[in-house]
Amino acid sequence: MGIVKYEHLTKNISFLVWAIEESEEALLPFLKNTDCNFEHIKNQKVRLESIAARVALHHLLEDSPVEFKGIKKEDSGKPSLIHDEYGISLSHSKGYAAAIIDRSQKNIGIDIENIQPKVLRLLPRFGNEEELHFAQSQGEDPTNATQIWTIKEAVYKAFGKLNIEFKSQIQTVFQNSLPSKVKIKEVEQEFVEYQLHVEEYKTLKIAIAYL
Repeated sequence: MGIVKYEHLTKNISFLVWAIEESEEALLPFLKNTDCNFEHIKNQKVRLESIAARVALHHLLEDSPVEFKGIKKEDSGKPSLIHDEYGISLSHSKGYAAAIIDRSQKNIGIDIENIQPKVLRLLPRFGNEEELHFAQSQGEDPTNATQIWTIKEAVYKAFGKLNIEFKSQIQTVFQNSLPSKVKIKEVEQEFVEYQLHVEEYKTLKIAIAYL
């Protein structure tokens, strides 16, 4: 199917969501002139989603002066472009892949997750009291719980530091009972507040954190 969502969040930030209906063989030609290598990914499903996320990034960069040559990863696992200073982030979840670019700085993160009941069971491990209240206000509906998870994952990716405890070191900021911003910190440091964009596509929750 390909691109199902392509938005310009700000003048510098654009993101794209890709519905994966193609095979690896159909997607790999988009990456033929890059350094991307997927041989180390043994799980076929994860490998296909990883390929699709990079194809999504390739399409995002088509309208920019930057040619996609591949990505490298910092020690924290945060990805960056091999030959440019754009901020990037990738995500994938059960048949979808997403990519985002920030042309002005590197503190950008995107996360997508399919809404699923198991997140409700895991919520007490990563959600604080206010986040639990927001999620459990829907009873057994896991929509809000999934949204909290995507928010925390997105800001974790944007922050780019290891050893972050999701429950205490990441806090969703609510306004009128809805998520509006998100804060993250290292141990014994002050919180850093990020802007937040959340939306939904079919059964998919999307969260973007940026400065």
